[in-house]
Amino acid sequence: MAHAVNELLILNQFMVSELTVRNFWDDGVFAGLNIVPVLSKLLSIRYETVECNAAFARQEACRIGAILYLAGVRCRFGVILSTNVYIPKLKGSIIAQDGLNLEKTDPILLWVLMIGGAQSFMHEEHKWFVSATANLIVHKGYSMWEELMADVCAVLWIDGILEAECNKFHGEVSAELWTSHRHIFL
Repeated sequence: MAHAVNELLILNQFMVSELTVRNFWDDGVFAGLNIVPVLSKLLSIRYETVECNAAFARQEACRIGAILYLAGVRCRFGVILSTNVYIPKLKGSIIAQDGLNLEKTDPILLWVLMIGGAQSFMHEEHKWFVSATANLIVHKGYSMWEELMADVCAVLWIDGILEAECNKFHGEVSAELWTSHRHIFL
């Protein structure tokens, strides 16, 4: 898992750097040569006992978050991947990490919640991702989307992916924050 995550971080850095030089979003060969090998490694890792082990649950949440992240990257290249099987697994692995204990939050939890929220539209778990993200925002004291995204980008992000989904998710989270917490989130 550590090797696959390291390769993902290197790939992400390379893509961010490459985007400063050229727009490669229509270069299918680039996607095939660079993204598919990392995605294959992530798909080959399996944790069967995440419910019983918080450490495995955290690794599984990272793995599934990375798969969904790469699905978002590949979508930008025009390749649509089904997220149906991964959204419930991501929710389960987040909950198995200590029941979404906000006292132990770190940027990776925020990142996987953001990926889950942006990729879970049309899934029954979507409302859970909206609510969990809203609770984390209140706990962390975020008042603006840009603050939240700065922390998400510090983990792993490429400008230009999942933009429409993130904008819609932002609106839903803002509405949830106001309705449930009377918290203004711009």
